[in-house]
Amino acid sequence: MRFDWYQATIEADSFSVLSAVEKLGSFVERDDKIAKRYRYDQGFSVHHYERGLVARVFWGGNGKNPHAFSSGQDTDAFVDLVRSEWPDRHLVTRLDSAEDFYEEGAYDRILRVSKRIAKDHHLQFPKIEDELNPIAGRTQYIGSKTSDYRGRLYEKGWEVVQKSAERRGGFCTEFRGMVVNELTGEFIDPSIWVRLELQGRPSGEEARRAAAAASPSEAWTFTSWSTDLAREALSLEIERFYVRTRKFSKDEMAFRWMCKQYGAMLTRRLLSAGDWAAVGRDIGSVIEQIKSSSSND
Repeated sequence: MRFDWYQATIEADSFSVLSAVEKLGSFVERDDKIAKRYRYDQGFSVHHYERGLVARVFWGGNGKNPHAFSSGQDTDAFVDLVRSEWPDRHLVTRLDSAEDFYEEGAYDRILRVSKRIAKDHHLQFPKIEDELNPIAGRTQYIGSKTSDYRGRLYEKGWEVVQKSAERRGGFCTEFRGMVVNELTGEFIDPSIWVRLELQGRPSGEEARRAAAAASPSEAWTFTSWSTDLAREALSLEIERFYVRTRKFSKDEMAFRWMCKQYGAMLTRRLLSAGDWAAVGRDIGSVIEQIKSSSSND
């Protein structure tokens, strides 16, 4: 499981964000037209000589902080960059968590589970299908297009075939052969390649900061229906994530992020220190040592 789309507002200087993101590609192009669609004044597209578009960065006009996103095969590197450079200083506005299946009948199997989950949670269940073209690729949605969280089950292999045909200026109605998974480099039979995806648009500061530390699996736990779907369709052993009603300060959210990221290390420290009070004193001592060393430089 991985993120296939990651989009965030970053609490940092605009040019420093662009400087960091452009390292993921080969060159940068000005792209104000796209930026205006997102209600920003200035936009920049980061491209790679071989992979094409890698990421976009916008700023101006829609808040004081820059906005950036990436999708597809470049999302992993983008997420690593954002979470390492600005771990507690970015708010996720969209993230897509995807799981691929390579097996006969996967689409119909997951469709049955999804339909039952949608019915139990009173969700909309629209689909897109071309009955005259068996390789057009089916898509089933779970939830409304206006919802913060929406599921999507689709035949990824046939999508790859159709996009390849579109690049050549046509539309494919018959195909025999294999397609390439650009992420792994594998050759795959398109008829068995299925993807189940959750599109999340966290609402509110707390949810967006929580999403900034969530794993692709944890992203499924922000709603009750997606938690149920992940347990049954993806066989994930996960617990529902509940966003608290009270608003945390930025310092408190940063502290909670630190505990999440370094909880295992701090717990090991507890075993040698004896209790949490001793761990706290150790942390305070190290902070003072660092401050003293910095003042002497």
